[in-house]
Amino acid sequence: MAGKTVVILGGGSGGLVAANRLRRTLGKEHRVVLVERSPVYSFAPSYTAVMLGRRSARRISRHLASLRRKGIEVITGDVTGLDFADKKVQLGEQETPYDYLIIALGAEYSSAEIPGLGKAWTYYHLDGAEGLREELPRFTAGRIAVVVSALPYKCPAAPYEGALLLDDYFRRRRMRSQVEIGLFTPERQPLPVAGEAVGEAVVKLLERQEIGYTPKAKLKEIDHDSKTLRFGDTADAPFDMVIATPLHRVPPVLVAAGLAAEGGWVPVDRETLATRFEDVYAIGDVNTIPLANGMALPKAGVFAHGEAEVVSRNIAAQINEVEPIWAYGGQGACFLETSRSKAAYATGHFFAEPDPEVALRGPSSFWHWAKLGFERLWLWRWF
Repeated sequence: MAGKTVVILGGGSGGLVAANRLRRTLGKEHRVVLVERSPVYSFAPSYTAVMLGRRSARRISRHLASLRRKGIEVITGDVTGLDFADKKVQLGEQETPYDYLIIALGAEYSSAEIPGLGKAWTYYHLDGAEGLREELPRFTAGRIAVVVSALPYKCPAAPYEGALLLDDYFRRRRMRSQVEIGLFTPERQPLPVAGEAVGEAVVKLLERQEIGYTPKAKLKEIDHDSKTLRFGDTADAPFDMVIATPLHRVPPVLVAAGLAAEGGWVPVDRETLATRFEDVYAIGDVNTIPLANGMALPKAGVFAHGEAEVVSRNIAAQINEVEPIWAYGGQGACFLETSRSKAAYATGHFFAEPDPEVALRGPSSFWHWAKLGFERLWLWRWF
């Protein structure tokens, strides 16, 4: 049998799992090619720890080139075009052919659509988390606003985790009485896809730590001159420091290729993650999967991981000429750190009907140590 080539676009959680799983299940005559614009992977769930000085960038990062020793081909570059008819990926002036294509490019970040957002702090990328690590020790008093700038955004628990960890940070410095923390979101409740009970539990966590919470607050502008957050139907709010989620957008190359509509995401079959193009799959933040209650599957690394397992195993089965049997079931879980020593843990079946079935455990020290262990296990397992 002639060797096949599987190309994976994107070296985040989904891309890493898919590349590793394919390499382990395919013979050496088949190529596994990983394309990523950055030569270094960093573990996003630990960005809040970097922000607080509890982790270094080096500790949570790995060079993708190390995957080559496993037999995974790594190409560093930007995807500039997709030709589904001739099964080719354009990388600048270079073309890479494929037999199967897995798109795991994730969401691109933007700020231009909301005036002032580009000047806000963020821990949604490593550079921003490192910048906050330097800035927070200089902040001795005033108002910190944690803002969800727009929907959807990945890691739905991250803004709430960030606010709770900032509360803990200033309490440990004995400065909490001089620092006011408020969280603003366009959502009607925290983690709305997880249901009322989970949302109420998170609100109670915020209230217990005296963190202000303003739902249904649609951000219109961040006025840095007057230090004012301007919203649609919600009253303006003052700030001295603003930490915001960036806007999330589908990569333009996927719109140009006809995979996604402008302002939308890539539709896929929810069980196989197949797109409308033959032998092309989309996993992780870049896709959209509607749920029975009208919401969409959240964008988070745990879902990218599960989808990657299904797609890679089914592709390997097709190449090995056996029947593909894997179907994605919508299971997911995530940690929500509430302090330096405690965390909560949410688990859910998101394809359940009529609503996802989600439970929140903790907070407790057990889940805090479980998250630390998960970080180490992830980096060891996939690199």
